Amino acid sequence: MSKRTLLIFTGLMLATLVLSACGPKATEAPMATEAADWGVMTFAPGTEVKIGVSSALAGAYAVYGQDMLNGVELAIADFGDLKGWTVVSEGGDDGCEGAPAVTVAERFVADPSLLAVVGPMCSGSAVPAADIYSDNHVVWVSPSVTAVVVASKGYENFFRTVANDALQAKVTVDFLAGDLGITKLGIIHDSSIYGQGIADAVNADFESAGGTITAFEGITRGDMDFSAIVSNMLDGDPEAIYFGGMDAEGSLIVNQLRAAGYEGVFFGPDGIKSKPTFIDSSGGAADKAYATFGAVGGATGYDDWETRITAEYGAPVAYGPGSYDSATIILKAAASVAQVDAAGNLVIDRKAFAEAIRATPFDGITGHLEFTDTGDLAAVSITVFQVENDDFVEVKKVDFGQ
Repeated sequence: MSKRTLLIFTGLMLATLVLSACGPKATEAPMATEAADWGVMTFAPGTEVKIGVSSALAGAYAVYGQDMLNGVELAIADFGDLKGWTVVSEGGDDGCEGAPAVTVAERFVADPSLLAVVGPMCSGSAVPAADIYSDNHVVWVSPSVTAVVVASKGYENFFRTVANDALQAKVTVDFLAGDLGITKLGIIHDSSIYGQGIADAVNADFESAGGTITAFEGITRGDMDFSAIVSNMLDGDPEAIYFGGMDAEGSLIVNQLRAAGYEGVFFGPDGIKSKPTFIDSSGGAADKAYATFGAVGGATGYDDWETRITAEYGAPVAYGPGSYDSATIILKAAASVAQVDAAGNLVIDRKAFAEAIRATPFDGITGHLEFTDTGDLAAVSITVFQVENDDFVEVKKVDFGQ
C-alpha cells in the first residue's frame, strides 16, 4: 500500500470513527429532549423531598387548610420514604385568596426540594396561581378546587380529586326542584371565583328547570352584618335560599336568616360542610340545612383511616380525606418513574411524573379515582348532606360516569 493510499485509508477510518461516535448522540438527543421536555427534578443523597400544601392556615377558613395538611402528613407517614429519600410536607398559607396564593406558588416553584403541590384549597386562589405551576411544570393535585374554569385551561400538570361545580350545581338543583319540590329560590354568593361561580351555575340550572329566582345578591367575605341582604331575600318570599360561599359567612347568614323569621330551606356547596365552623358556629340555626360534597366514606379502608387520623389530629373536617388521596397519588406516581443515577441522585422526569398520574387509576379512601385529559375525575359521586343532631348526615348520593 502506497503512503498516499495509507493516508487516505487512515483518514476514512478516522472519519468513520468520528461519525460513529457522533451518530448515536445525534439520534439520542431529540429523544431525550422529547422525554424530558419539562425537565427533571434532581434530589441529592441525604436531602428531603417536599410536598407543598397550599391552603388557608390562618383566619376564618383555617379549619379546612389544617385539615388538608393533616391528610397530607398522614399520607406521607403511611407511604414511607421515596426510594430512600425522606418525604416531608410544607404548608403555605394562601388565605383562600389570589395574591397570597401567588406568593405561595412562587415560593414553592423556586424550591429545588419540591416534588409537587396538594392544593390550592380554593378556586379563587387556584386560578391566579395556576399559570405559575404550569409554567414551571410543577404537578398540583387539589382536593377542593371545584371551579369549572380551572380544568378548561388545558393544564397538563393539574388534577383534582373532587367533582367540579357544574356537577355540584346539577345535583343541587335536581334535589331542590325534584326531591323537595322547590319552585322559588333566592341566591346569595360571596363574590369570589368559587362562590359566585357555583351560584351562577345554580341560578342557570334552576331557571332551566322552570324555577323562579326571587333574588340574586352578593356579599363581601369577612363582613359580619348581613341584615340588608337578609331583608332583600325575604322580600321575595323564597321557599329556599342557596348560599355560594364558605362556612364563616354561611354560619352568620343562616343565623341571621333564622333570626329574621325565615323558616325555609337553606342550602350550600362544599364550602359550608364544616361541623366546627358552620354547624357549631351557627348557634343552632344550621339545623336542617343542606350541603353538597364529593362523596367520602364507604370506600375500602375509609373507616380505619378515619379512626387513625382522628386519633392523631382530631376528626377530619372536609378536605382531609381528599388530601390524603392526593398526596398518595403523588407519591405512588413519583415512585413509579423515579430513578437513582450513577451519582446517587434521585431523578424524576417531570412530564413522565404527570403522565403517570393521568394514566394510573387509583383506589383511595375516597373511592375509585382516575383522571381525564383535563385533570377532572372520569367518574365521581356527589352526596347531599343535611344537618341533623349537630352533624352532617348523608341524604342522597349521585354517581356520574360510573
